[in-house]
Amino acid sequence: MKITSNPMAHTTSLKGKALILLAMVMLISSCGKDSDDGDIVNTVDLPTDDTIALKLHCADVGIFEETCILDDPANPYARAIVSEDNKFDLDAEAPSATAKFYLWGTALARGAGAPGENQFFTALNLHRMWAASNSELTRLQAIRAYRSLLDNYFNSVTFFEIPLDSENFFPQNLNMFTGQLLFDPTDLNNTFTTSRLFSADPNVNKDLANQEIGVWGYFYDQDVQQFIKNF
Repeated sequence: MKITSNPMAHTTSLKGKALILLAMVMLISSCGKDSDDGDIVNTVDLPTDDTIALKLHCADVGIFEETCILDDPANPYARAIVSEDNKFDLDAEAPSATAKFYLWGTALARGAGAPGENQFFTALNLHRMWAASNSELTRLQAIRAYRSLLDNYFNSVTFFEIPLDSENFFPQNLNMFTGQLLFDPTDLNNTFTTSRLFSADPNVNKDLANQEIGVWGYFYDQDVQQFIKNF
């Protein structure tokens, strides 16, 4: 089974829209008043270049319960409102995988909604960043983030709108998508990435992925697209 729907298609409530507006105000400008010069505006630009290698603010940035991303000066969302109500809308506005990594890493660090969902999209965007930058450090961090999903949020789900614009949302297990991204990544509607994390050769990639997850304590059944714990 391949992914054929858009996980970013989440509806937005009036409350969510208000939060989005406030988040963007905090993200784009912080205004103060000077008696002589009037308004002082400090702008924060969202990163647009995914070819720049990620610099880890700490070893576990974007992993499980580590919150150092909130102190990372490169994180444009560190002081923005990121919540369950607005994170998918902010994702839709983010101009790059790098921006999306900081967004979802911030959501994970703040506990904004389902943590497994936040961990998955943090891993996915690290994966995308590596595909653009070819940075070995970014590749390894993407693999660690996928492992964190399995180790800490094994049965997590996200909600897909099926079909698009139907306003009918169904839970989908994130293990299946993690397996696809590790073993047989396929880009559909700009949702994922075709870049293989272990080898450009699909057969070699599958062998190396099997070895890696075996070390983690899992087996992946590619026929049914499910992980099995070996512990």
